[in-house]
Amino acid sequence: MKTFSFIILFSLTTFASMSQGIRFFEGDWQSVLAEAKKTKKIIFVDVYTTWCGPCKIMEKKTFTDPDVGKVFNDKFICYKMDAEKGFGTVIAQRFNVTSYPTCIYLDASENLLYKQEGLMQANDMLKEGEMVIKNSNDTKPKHVLDKQYAEGNRDPDFLLEYIVKKSSYNEDNSIIVDEYVAQLSPIQQSSEKTLRLIVNNGFQLDGPAYNVLLKFREKAESLFEEGNRKVDGIFANVINQSFATAIQKKDEALFEKTARLNLTTRKNSADANRVNDKNRLTFCIQKKDRNDPSKLIKAAEQYLDNYVMLMQTESIRMSDEVEFQKLMKNYRDGYLDSTGVREFQYKELKRTGRTKTAKTTADEFNIVIKCYLDMVSDVDALRRALPWGERAIELIQEPDSIHTFALLYLKIGNKDKSIELEKLAVEIAQRENLDSSKYLAAIEKLK
Repeated sequence: MKTFSFIILFSLTTFASMSQGIRFFEGDWQSVLAEAKKTKKIIFVDVYTTWCGPCKIMEKKTFTDPDVGKVFNDKFICYKMDAEKGFGTVIAQRFNVTSYPTCIYLDASENLLYKQEGLMQANDMLKEGEMVIKNSNDTKPKHVLDKQYAEGNRDPDFLLEYIVKKSSYNEDNSIIVDEYVAQLSPIQQSSEKTLRLIVNNGFQLDGPAYNVLLKFREKAESLFEEGNRKVDGIFANVINQSFATAIQKKDEALFEKTARLNLTTRKNSADANRVNDKNRLTFCIQKKDRNDPSKLIKAAEQYLDNYVMLMQTESIRMSDEVEFQKLMKNYRDGYLDSTGVREFQYKELKRTGRTKTAKTTADEFNIVIKCYLDMVSDVDALRRALPWGERAIELIQEPDSIHTFALLYLKIGNKDKSIELEKLAVEIAQRENLDSSKYLAAIEKLK
C-alpha cells in the first residue's frame, strides 16, 4: 500500500513538474502554421543554437516559469528552431536573425508581428507577450503598415499612424519622424503635438526634426516634467549614436560634424568638450593611423591628462563603495533577487562591485598604453604616458595591467623596471590562482 501511494505521489509530482512552463509544439513548420490557423493563435518561435549560453539559461529558467507557461500555452503556439539546422536556417535568414536567443512572433500567414533579441527573464517575457497580443488585435496590424511604407506611402497622416504603431513596439522611428516633420508647415512644426512627437520618438542628427527641436527647444522643455533633462537626454542620445557610427566606420567627416553639433546642442560647454575629447581619443584608437600617430598622442594627452588623471584615486574608491553598498542593500531588502537567473549576476557583483569605476578608469589608461606600444615611437611621448600606467595599477592591481606597464618601460629602454613589474604581475597572478606563464616568459626573455 505504501509502495502504491508512493507511485501515485511520484506520478502526480512528475506530471505537475512537466505541466509547468512552456509546452513547445511537436511537428514540422507546416503543422505549426496549420495549428495557428485552426486555433487563431499567434506563433511564438524560440530561435536558438546549441552553443548559445543565454539560450540555455532561457530554456532552464524562463521557459520553465509557471506564469510564463500559463500565458504562453494559452495564448500562443510555441515552437523551437535551431537556427543552424533544417528549416531553422530558412526562418533565421527570412527574419534576419543574427544573434541568439531571438524570439519571433508571427501570425498564421507568417507575417512578423514582433522580434526580440537577447536573454529575457520571466517578467520581461510576460510583458512582451501581453504587448504582442494587444497589438495583434488592431484592425491595422503593424505588418500591414510595414508593407505600405515599403511600397512608398509617405502621406503625413499615414506616417503619423506608422510612428505611433512602431512606438508601441519600441522600434526606432527616427527616419520616419524626419520624413513626417519635413512635410509639415512651419506652424505645424512648432506645435505642441509635433514637439512631443519628436522628443518621444527621436530623430536623425542635423535632420528636419533635429533642427525644429533645436529652434523650439524651450517650448519643448516646457511640455514635460523635468523637460530640460528630457530634451537634453534626447539630444545626447542622437549625438552619442552619431559618434558611435563615425567611430565604427572610421568616418572622420561625420566625426567632426558630430563634434561641432555637440557643442551647439549641449548647454554645458565644458561637458560638451569632455564628450568630444573622449570620443576623439576613441576615434584615434579605432582608426590606428600608424603613419601619423601625432593625432593619437594629442587626443590621449588632452583627454587623459585633463580629465581622467584629475580624478583622485581615493574619491573613485569611495564612490565605488557607496554604489556597491546601495546595490547590496537592494538585495538585503528583497528588491533584487540573488537566486535563479540572477544568481550569476549577484556573484559577479560581490566579486567586482567594489572596484567597478576603478576598473573602468584603469582600462582607459591601459587601452591607450597598448596603442602606444603598437603605434608610438616618440620616446618623449612614451615617457609622458608613464603616469597613466602608474595610476592604472594604483587603482587596481591586475596582472595584465601591470604587464602592459612593464612593456611601456621596456619600450623606453628601462629593462630593470620592466622586470620588476613583471615579477609583481607573477606574484599577483599566483596569489589569485591565475595563469602566470606569460609574465614568467617575459622575465626569462629579459634576462
